[in-house]
Amino acid sequence: MKLKQVLSVVILSVSLTGLAQSAGGPMNEDLSSISIPTQKAIDAGKAGDLQLLIKEAEESLSMAKGKTDSASQQRIVGKLKRAISRAQAGNLAEAVQDLELSMTDMKKAPPPKFGGGS
Repeated sequence: MKLKQVLSVVILSVSLTGLAQSAGGPMNEDLSSISIPTQKAIDAGKAGDLQLLIKEAEESLSMAKGKTDSASQQRIVGKLKRAISRAQAGNLAEAVQDLELSMTDMKKAPPPKFGGGS
């Protein structure tokens, strides 16, 4: 009977530890590398170069997909996909707007650090 209890406690603690680790996201992720081609896409869109906007936005999208899977990264990927589809449909102004929204997510300040006293 004692062996079953010990085994169940060990299994439960291992499974809960795995869940707790997978629920957290990176605290200080650096998305600045994605912002460079995104800014180039915005500049191309403001200049009226649709093909360059699509090319740079697709590069940003591929870089964003290669990053760690976090909530902010998922928001950025969604906005980049929407910008590319709008640009391919010929809606240049809306595509630039989506790209600018993705840039605001990329440039958000890191969250506060916890702990450490007063």
